[in-house]
Order: sequence, then structure tokens, then C-alpha cells
Amino acid sequence: MSVDDRPLASFRVSMRDIDIYGHVHNSRYLDYCEDAVVEFLRQRQILSHFRHTSSGVAYHVKKAEITFHSPIDLDDVVEAKVDVEKIGRTSLSFAIELFRQRDGAHCASAHFVWVCVGLSDSRPTPIPEGTRAALSPG
Repeated sequence: MSVDDRPLASFRVSMRDIDIYGHVHNSRYLDYCEDAVVEFLRQRQILSHFRHTSSGVAYHVKKAEITFHSPIDLDDVVEAKVDVEKIGRTSLSFAIELFRQRDGAHCASAHFVWVCVGLSDSRPTPIPEGTRAALSPG
């Protein structure tokens, strides 16, 4: 497995995430994906770029889309991979993939779009250059 193929984050499914059918409730997948994006930012040491108190801007979720491929069950270990899909003028797009560790099954694919907004008016504003540079490859 190359460095780029390694999971970014992993976590074990808790009882609180399980629905009456014994697998993870659909809404929890979005929580897992959001946690994976935060871990992506933390591991790259750029989480401060996304804290309104240190960056001077905020990021709002504009779109969250998920496609389910295979169920995740109680006590499964879920591995997540995150990529920056696109950096626009005022928005960021992330791709998140969730896998079941025990068998490598691809469980879900998600796409998030975050919009950078001003603190005083919550209107779209350009992504700061430092943030743009920190997210850009190489």
C-alpha cells in the first residue's frame, strides 16, 4: 500500500450509531465524513485556517452528498480517505471514501462543498491565499 493509499483516519463504530436494523444509521455516515475532513486538516497542520477565530473567515457547508455502497455494522472499524477535489474562488470541494477494515469493502462515497464566508455578513468571500496554498498539492 503506497502512502497515498493509506487511510487517513479510522474509528470503531459505537452502539449509539446503530439503527433498528443493526447497521450504522444513514445520517451518521455524514458525521464520519466530516470527522475525516477535520482529521485531514489536522494532519496537514492547517486546522487553524478553518477556525474563524484565527482565520478571520468561516466555512459553511453548501452541499453534502453521499452514495452508500455497503453497510457498516456495530464494532466495525471504518477507514476514511479524503481528497481536495476542487478549490474555487469562494468554495472548496472534498471527496471522502469510507471503507470497512475487516474486508476492505467500499462502504460510502461522499462529496462536501464548503463555502468561505465573511464573519460580519456570512456572504461568500474569497478563500484566503494562505489557505489556498496550504490545500494545493505540492
